[in-house]
Amino acid sequence: MDTPESRLKYAGDMLKRLCEEIGPHPSGTAAFEEVVRIVHEDLRTSIADVKLDRYLDFWTALPRPEICHKGNRLHLGVAENCSGTTDAGFDGVIRAASGEPTLYPIENVESGRPEAHVQVGRDVGVVPVYLYGDDILCPPRFVAGIRDVPFLDLLVQDEAVVQVRLRVVYAPERPTYNVLARIPGTGTGEVIVMAHADSVIRSEGANDNMASAIVAMMLAHAFAGERPGRTLTFVITGSEEYGLVGARHYVKRRIEEGTHREIECVINFDSLTYGPNLWPSTHDPELMALVRRVHEDLGSETVPIYDESPCWMNDAAPFKDLNPGITGINFNSRGYDTLAANHSPADDAANVPMDCVESAFVTLREVVARIAGVGET
Repeated sequence: MDTPESRLKYAGDMLKRLCEEIGPHPSGTAAFEEVVRIVHEDLRTSIADVKLDRYLDFWTALPRPEICHKGNRLHLGVAENCSGTTDAGFDGVIRAASGEPTLYPIENVESGRPEAHVQVGRDVGVVPVYLYGDDILCPPRFVAGIRDVPFLDLLVQDEAVVQVRLRVVYAPERPTYNVLARIPGTGTGEVIVMAHADSVIRSEGANDNMASAIVAMMLAHAFAGERPGRTLTFVITGSEEYGLVGARHYVKRRIEEGTHREIECVINFDSLTYGPNLWPSTHDPELMALVRRVHEDLGSETVPIYDESPCWMNDAAPFKDLNPGITGINFNSRGYDTLAANHSPADDAANVPMDCVESAFVTLREVVARIAGVGET
């Protein structure tokens, strides 16, 4: 990413691979899975910590999830994103708990195998549990509170037979992913840089939003050899076009992991190539002042649109109020007539103004560097 020529070639090659050759790529399709594979492999060429973050576009438990003993229904919750039993359910025996989190296996009387679990939560009562990573679509998992442990232990001791039934509906059958690339910082705090890579149906989604995702990937490569003051995490999301589901999943994952308090700033890119004039939106006067200084220092001839409305829009929306100190900024753009192609078959790779890719990269490289503290040590 050292020269304008190398950046132009990289962006052009990636647009060709991710838009022109693959075509429309809504989340949950084979085309989007191919996009994820390419992005993942590309980021791994320069960053050590790159992960696929699997999620479901949709999951719900149907009425009524049940574990019954002698006709009495236990008051349990259900862990979001697990799989279900057969429609009829099964008769099972609850076995002794083990592991972390604490799981009680429920052994199917007929098969002799554990076919469901009860997870003990971290509170007295039943609190929601959100599954992620390899636990997505794990065997049916019910959730108990700490107060329920003595009764569960009695059922284990008596080898009591219980009736188990949990029906769930989820989509898609094909895996859906975010791609996460992390550059560790030398101090505390974390900066998230986000852009979505999914498109709507019948559209390559080149301006909205693959070109922006490519700019984020270019920045990840550019900072790969740095040690920023704050950890830099690049998140290439899916399902933005269908309810911000990828970003919502990522926020829920961070809460479940207990790492959400580390996030200090969210920087979201959405449609950076509708013109050379970047459109930053933030309610944070310090962030806006930083962006103004960057434009002045770079001597940019563009005409930025400084918007002081809250930044919690697009994929940044799920981060609102995630922790008391979080702030953020959203970047869009204007200036050319490519906006007319939005969400249509005309939003293809040939319609991306490459000068916007370069000008966005140059400006945002400096913005991200100053926010994350690159070069401070």
